[in-house]
Amino acid sequence: MNQSPSHYDAVIVGARAAGASTAMLLARAGLDVLVVDRSAAGSDTLSSHALMRQAVSQLNRWGIVPALVDAGTPAIRRTVFAYPDHEVSVDIRPEGDAEGLYAPRRTVLDPILVDAARAAGAEVHHDTALTSLVRDDAGRVHGVRLRDAAGSERTVLADIVIGADGLHSKVAREVDAPIVRRGRAANAVVMRYISGCDLADDEYRWINRPTRLGGAIPTNDGVHCLFSSLRPTEFATARHDVESLFWESLEELDPAVADAARGGDPAGPFRTFPGHLGQFRRPVGDGWALVGDAGYFKDPAAAHGISDALRDAELLADAIVDGNLAAYGSTRDRLSAGLFDALESIVDWSWTIDELPERHFHMGKAMSIEHNAVLEHFAARHPRVAAA
Repeated sequence: MNQSPSHYDAVIVGARAAGASTAMLLARAGLDVLVVDRSAAGSDTLSSHALMRQAVSQLNRWGIVPALVDAGTPAIRRTVFAYPDHEVSVDIRPEGDAEGLYAPRRTVLDPILVDAARAAGAEVHHDTALTSLVRDDAGRVHGVRLRDAAGSERTVLADIVIGADGLHSKVAREVDAPIVRRGRAANAVVMRYISGCDLADDEYRWINRPTRLGGAIPTNDGVHCLFSSLRPTEFATARHDVESLFWESLEELDPAVADAARGGDPAGPFRTFPGHLGQFRRPVGDGWALVGDAGYFKDPAAAHGISDALRDAELLADAIVDGNLAAYGSTRDRLSAGLFDALESIVDWSWTIDELPERHFHMGKAMSIEHNAVLEHFAARHPRVAAA
């Protein structure tokens, strides 16, 4: 690791969507920022990929959308909800540089955001792990101890340490950030990337059946992310044979989609997520903050994780620049509550298939309310940028 100044305005642990975005925004505001990530640069991570309107609006405002398009990320022009006896299709309107929505691979999105952070002046190191936090005599977090791939150790001081290191955040554990709200249900997920399958490359397809939720999400290089959500108890009994579980689930969701997938080529291994209850952690404390899944996580059935990460990155960056960290937590919770509740009513499997469209309607309404509230919040915070 290069020798660098021993003090930064902010040190961010985690250089994926949440961490890289926070770094970019803080660096653009003139702060001296260090970002570290234990993973290799450009590495993949488990993701549903789908960006929602609010996320695309932010990326468009940040000037990131052209890079996504140049990387061959297809524009999503409609969302389809498929039920056993009917489908509901929603057209996606263009906005700014965005022709629709996007669902980039994380091997595309994360490096683009890292490049944008570096271009803004942030210092980024991959293959670098947090070993512990540094505290002053009063117990306030004021730095980190790091170890790079060669085993070299370094202590860095900072005005604030930000944990953007995922659901099982080491930063959150180190500061003992309490979980202030927990969901009541969770879904397991089995998924695979398949290329060259005969499926639309310009639509999110969400497929709904009495015992399965799933879908097809087109991403980069002619690849679709095909996935199925199911009860964790069912997943636990079948996880010894993930391949059979994947194909049986896809067949139950939609035989035509399963046939199209079999006609394509595998573009990666089978991947699984055993399920985890949604949760809100207290996101700020004395010298520290949490962003992304480290601070707020909800079931992946909503495919809203990256959108949450980008939203909260900007909320946190604004709060740091304003010197008002308390505003970050209260705004995050206010914007998140409606969609979190609506999603819970779906992932708890308390519905019949005839009731599910109405629950999706309420979830869509909550998503729209959140989208509009986020746009209103950022338009007030960045009026000249929002109007550009």
